[in-house]
Amino acid sequence: MKKIFLISFIFLIFSTIFGILLVINKLYLTIPIIDLIYSFLVSQLSIVFYDFSIDVYAFILMSLVILLTLYVIGYNIAKSNQLMGAIVYIFSLVGFVFISLFVIYYNLISILFNQDITLITRLMLFILFLPINFSFTLILIPTSIDFSTFLNDLIKARKVWKKQKPEFKIEEEKNITFIDIKTDQHIFTPIPMLIIAQILRKKGISVAWFIKGAFNHLISLIITYLAGWPRARNKLFRFIGMKIGDNCHISQKTIPDPLLPELIEFEDGSGCGIGVKLLTHNVMNVEHSRFAFGHIKVGKNARIGAYSVIMPGVTIGEGSIIGASSTVTKDIPPFCIAYGSPAKVVREFNEREKNMIDKNF
Repeated sequence: MKKIFLISFIFLIFSTIFGILLVINKLYLTIPIIDLIYSFLVSQLSIVFYDFSIDVYAFILMSLVILLTLYVIGYNIAKSNQLMGAIVYIFSLVGFVFISLFVIYYNLISILFNQDITLITRLMLFILFLPINFSFTLILIPTSIDFSTFLNDLIKARKVWKKQKPEFKIEEEKNITFIDIKTDQHIFTPIPMLIIAQILRKKGISVAWFIKGAFNHLISLIITYLAGWPRARNKLFRFIGMKIGDNCHISQKTIPDPLLPELIEFEDGSGCGIGVKLLTHNVMNVEHSRFAFGHIKVGKNARIGAYSVIMPGVTIGEGSIIGASSTVTKDIPPFCIAYGSPAKVVREFNEREKNMIDKNF
């Protein structure tokens, strides 16, 4: 990973230096070697980056259509054949990432060979887009490593899935579902993940839930650092699957569970303070092959104090308040104050306080 970032950084530095030298060469001081390099590059590369650019873009478009088709096919196959479907749609995602990398650098280099605009304009655009390309590279390269590694692990797991698929047991305890898989592997390896995906699909959750989780995490980072207006944050949280009622206030740096945000619900008038974590799944159990998940429900007009952690399966009753930095592991009844780790009820509201809290938005 460090080598990849280093190579990208070196490319950025050399490209910038070369661009600056070109500007100096054309405007201020003639540098013969720069003229020779530029003439050679133009003669050899303009065929690909200018003369046949329409053909290249047509190929890119066709590739994207094929990859999109593969994703749809793989997603639907996964409903009946989880492993094969996952291999197909992960392969398509790997293709999308590499095509995206190719496009951003093809466009960058094509700027230098676009003979329809002046050289100075080309150089200005090239230097302008360099840091943008570098930023996209920092996102796409780790993503390509993530998807490629996952695809490789899925391919290696085919024999086990066909011949030695482990047994599993599902248990329901109050608001939490436990999946116990009889395997020596950690839960976040292909075989257990595919079994969990099958079970979650029966509960209406996407078969591509793990990949979707990576996307949800990216959206959460955008919400955390770029979305300042509360109503805008609510819209973005709804986009990733959270259920949010009217007049809810979800503060900055709130972190919903990226894997299963669909299981989080805020009723009307409820909210949470800065830095609250809402966890709808748990794998940190005594048994490494146990996966637990459950809904989180924040009742009408309830409030969660800053930097609290809400565990899977928890319901916070109407009008209740959770103190800051609490860890809520069990249901909290309506109209009370609870805090601590684990959170415990310290007192109930009187009738006057209940009337103050009870508002219909």
